[in-house]
Amino acid sequence: MKQKILIRVTMTDDKTRAKAMKTAAQFKGVSAVEIKGDHRNQIEVTGVEVNMICLTNTLRKKVAFAELVSVNKVEPPKKEDEKKKADEKKAEEKKAEEKKAEEKKAEEKKAEEKKKAEEKKPEPCCCCYPSYQPWPYGYGVPSSFPHPCDPYGYNNFRDYTWEPVSNHGPSWRFM
Repeated sequence: MKQKILIRVTMTDDKTRAKAMKTAAQFKGVSAVEIKGDHRNQIEVTGVEVNMICLTNTLRKKVAFAELVSVNKVEPPKKEDEKKKADEKKAEEKKAEEKKAEEKKAEEKKAEEKKKAEEKKPEPCCCCYPSYQPWPYGYGVPSSFPHPCDPYGYNNFRDYTWEPVSNHGPSWRFM
């Protein structure tokens, strides 16, 4: 919070005024120092979070007797440009909110489409899992036992309906 502090200091000559201004300007948080008053015996210090008690005590020690007169809050004057900028910022924020709302709607539509696509997908068949075998463990699958995903035998790239090895031909011998 910016504030103006008015301190009355007993100053008789320019050397004392310069010393008082220098001391006040070196203080933490001070942004401006001015000499005011009818007899040029007041110092106006402007700054942010200035410790006014400590400043007054420092002026008493280094310069001369000082007393705190007033402390006022400084409010920057509002200009038309600032009002226009504030209105523009509000308009930009509204546009950003509208864009976010549109993006959320688009994301929701995509999520719904994904759900619909997942619902349309058939469940994976039993043959997709390598641990499943619809026939008992043996040497082969009889030709009369079709694969569950291909009940009519149209899948030629997966030859699940092959005959056992012993039925290939009468003249074949296995060792």
